[in-house]
Amino acid sequence: MLQSDITGGRPISTCLRLGFLVEEMAGMGVGNRKRLVDPWRGAINTGAVAAVAWTGSDGHVHTSVADGRCCNVDFSDVQRSRRPADYRHRRNYEGYYWCSGTGDRIWYESMVEYSALMDLDHRCHLTAVTAQPFCILFPDGTRHYPDFLTVHSSGQRILYDVRPVERIDDRALEQFAKTESLCSAIGWGYHVHPGVLGVPRHNLEWLAGYRHPVAAPSDSERALILRLAASPIALSALAESVSAEVPSRAMPWIYHLMWKQLLIYDDSRPLGWRTQVRSDSDG
Repeated sequence: MLQSDITGGRPISTCLRLGFLVEEMAGMGVGNRKRLVDPWRGAINTGAVAAVAWTGSDGHVHTSVADGRCCNVDFSDVQRSRRPADYRHRRNYEGYYWCSGTGDRIWYESMVEYSALMDLDHRCHLTAVTAQPFCILFPDGTRHYPDFLTVHSSGQRILYDVRPVERIDDRALEQFAKTESLCSAIGWGYHVHPGVLGVPRHNLEWLAGYRHPVAAPSDSERALILRLAASPIALSALAESVSAEVPSRAMPWIYHLMWKQLLIYDDSRPLGWRTQVRSDSDG
């Protein structure tokens, strides 16, 4: 047995017995080791309260009791707390999403997480996003890897789990409830994101193609577009009003403003030339 504490190096006897008992994975075959890269497999929190464990950018392991002290930790550059199993015929696709709010590439484990990242990038003013920032070790012996920790422009931190509604069972509900309680103790927000499906997702993916600043209009063009859209106007009419000779020239600017939510539209209906948009009076 290998014993380590969660206090950043202090002896376990001085930390209210809050520690991990990490069982070495004896007997695990080489093939399984390659498939399962889970540094906290077998870790048990022997304390009375939840704890979080993460690996810093320098490769060193860090741990903390799940309370206000976590607010002093910068999770923006930590390593992913685990990696998915790698095997043939996988049904999920992983990759990196370029976040317009942070300018960083954010790793995602599935297309559901991909759609959730797009939605958060579209709807929220993000300044940092970390994928699978840490492992939560609950006192009941269970552990959990939350999907994303975000920092908003207001300074608020919100932890997200991504799970389609149809895959949320009683076990997941119990896990989410424990995670929400942990976030409350730390001082963070917590949400379960179901992902985006159907027409809203198609619209979101289309607008995401214009999220980069290269598609942004100049200050004068932006002011013109927002003024013309003070009242609801069809996309085709707006484009013609902005660039009468070549209406398509204005479309990247308009789509960029829609992505930034400076132009509001009904995302429950497919985007088209007849789509009505209006400038956001609160934007």
